[in-house]
Amino acid sequence: MRRVRLLSLLALVLVLIFLTIEAVPVYASLEGLEQKKEEVDRELRQQKSTLKQNRSREAELSDELNRLDRRLGELQAELTRVNREIGIAEEKISRAEESLAETEADLAGKEILFKRRLRALYEQSSVSYIDVLLGASSFSDFLSRFNNLKMIAENDRQLIEEVTAELDRIEREKQKLEEEKNRLDGMRRQILSSEAELERTAASRQTVMGDLRQEIARVEQAIKELDQAERELEWQIQALSSRGTGGSLEGDSGGTLRFPVEPPHWISSPFGWRVHPIYKDWRLHTGIDIATNGQPNYILAAGAGNVIIVGYSNVFGYYITIDHGDGLSTVYKHLRAGSTAVGVGQQVTRGQRIARAGNTGRDTTGVHLHFEVRINGEPKDPMNYF
Repeated sequence: MRRVRLLSLLALVLVLIFLTIEAVPVYASLEGLEQKKEEVDRELRQQKSTLKQNRSREAELSDELNRLDRRLGELQAELTRVNREIGIAEEKISRAEESLAETEADLAGKEILFKRRLRALYEQSSVSYIDVLLGASSFSDFLSRFNNLKMIAENDRQLIEEVTAELDRIEREKQKLEEEKNRLDGMRRQILSSEAELERTAASRQTVMGDLRQEIARVEQAIKELDQAERELEWQIQALSSRGTGGSLEGDSGGTLRFPVEPPHWISSPFGWRVHPIYKDWRLHTGIDIATNGQPNYILAAGAGNVIIVGYSNVFGYYITIDHGDGLSTVYKHLRAGSTAVGVGQQVTRGQRIARAGNTGRDTTGVHLHFEVRINGEPKDPMNYF
């Protein structure tokens, strides 16, 4: 709907451009142009507000995407660490299983040897433990034999207990390692789940960002078209205002006008074709820029005349147009907000203070006056009229 409205406004501007101006009353046409210009200005402000909101949203989405990227990086680093720890745990478990198998084999071997020794003692020997003891030649020999048998039995028992204890220790260590591995596996699953969720969120935000950037491009194009419409309306308003006085002043006025800014000042950009300082394209500079070293110097009426426009433009900021008669008019743009000292219909004298230099409007890079001289609506080099 907004696009249709914009195209309708542009079409109306083109129709007005090609109207035969003499066929309608000048001030009625001027009033209609100014009304349409107000509509364009309102739409332009709305589009700029929309663009500002979209840019803000774009910045927020960009920040969010950056945060998601950082979080994904953190999760990937955490996943790498967990995978490394899982690998270490698995290696330890494998070593524990090998050690457990070796210890079990060792215990089995010792048990076999112990059983074989007992069997050999009971089956292959012709004497029993009691025979060994009763065969002692003396009491001291009896005690010696008793202690030796006791030591053999004790050593065998301790050996089996030590091996059994080692088996228990290795089994407990293996169980702890498996519990740690299970914990790490749980962390890994959680990280992968979080990573997948972040990737889904990031993909969703990327889609929103793509749609938003398309909308930003659409709004920027609308603003560009509205700017062009506003410029065309400005041109027509200036042309109608100048032609409304009648007459035909051609060429150099022979010093008709005075310099429109109180000193100090200097000309920062002359009349003529140039590379625009903001848009960087080649276009006609329809006046001269008079810089004031950043100060709000007084702006002076370049000649006596009637104030026909006191207005505001998104492009030129606050501005004043004075009709000097015989088709000659002057325009003063980028005026300081709140500094206008004259009103529409007011007669001014040559050199009268009418405003202050400012920096209003979009097409400005600093405090200055953009000053134009128009002959029957056509811009002329102001330097030829001082």
